[in-house]
Amino acid sequence: MIDIVIVQPIATSSGLSTQVVRTFESKMMPQVGHKIRDRSFGHDVDRAIEDVVIDYVADECYAYLPVITLEGADKEGLRDYAREYERHGWEWPRQI
Repeated sequence: MIDIVIVQPIATSSGLSTQVVRTFESKMMPQVGHKIRDRSFGHDVDRAIEDVVIDYVADECYAYLPVITLEGADKEGLRDYAREYERHGWEWPRQI
């Protein structure tokens, strides 16, 4: 078993950014192109993995999803968007 950390980067069109993560324990190793489905994305919405990084020492695998860009959002808008992910069980490790 390995910890799979799904990473969802979120940015604003003005250059602010953060990320939310969700960790699962799995025997299956994700690969680029695999699709992830989560309630926080919306009903029946899938997002494809863009990059995978394996940390064998930490026994973790990071699966990066495409950046979500919030057009016209300010810092508070970015915070609100990340908090919505938290309501669906994601973690926000580096809050802004």
